[in-house]
Amino acid sequence: MSNIRSYFLYTAAIFILMFSLSFIKPQNSQAQMSQNAYLQKLYAIMTELSQVGDKVSKTAIGLQSAPQDKCVNEFGFYQEIVGSLISRLSSTAPPTKMKPLHIKSMEALNDYSTGLNLYASACVDEDYAMKGKLVNSATGYITKADQQVAEVNTLIASPSLIPEYATTVDYIAEWCGARWANNTDMQNYCIRTQTEARAELANMLQMNPKGTPGSAVIGDCTKTWTDPSGSYNYRMIVFCAQNKIPQ
Repeated sequence: MSNIRSYFLYTAAIFILMFSLSFIKPQNSQAQMSQNAYLQKLYAIMTELSQVGDKVSKTAIGLQSAPQDKCVNEFGFYQEIVGSLISRLSSTAPPTKMKPLHIKSMEALNDYSTGLNLYASACVDEDYAMKGKLVNSATGYITKADQQVAEVNTLIASPSLIPEYATTVDYIAEWCGARWANNTDMQNYCIRTQTEARAELANMLQMNPKGTPGSAVIGDCTKTWTDPSGSYNYRMIVFCAQNKIPQ
């Protein structure tokens, strides 16, 4: 979790960049103003997440030896903050060009939330071996989130590096948002599980190259679980393929 402490070394530089955006006369008026406003909001959210991460990195291990109530309450406090950041980002519609950045940011927040949940579970687990496993798993999620936040901050500072938004089928956050428009918790759960399934599908495709029976099964499952908008239901594609690929 050392990455997250390094963010503050260039926070001032990013702040100057973001502050200056409001004084730039946009060449492409409305679109540019929309992107600048979004980046400013995202920067504020990532800064708060970095502050939480800095506190967690200093206290996470020590809290496991603290009284149970103190441990649970401390991580509960952090969870509330991250939950509010997830809600803020979920309610902020990104401009088209910013969608890849939005997705990466949401994944970082969800990984932080998962890590904090695991730390909280470790607080109350009386089995020493299981407590250790929960802490290790939590640390893995937090470390992954740290890396994602570092990448997001780099892209905030250099928006020209943001990859092009290609097609809607690859953008899980948009798909989950449409399915669970009035339920933020389910949106976040959907994003996390669909992202994990997309990674699993990529592994399955490597293990079943084109021309193999497994590849044909994956192709059929993909056709079955692609909705009319052209978006993939990665969880169902993986479930379908796992049950049909010859062993």
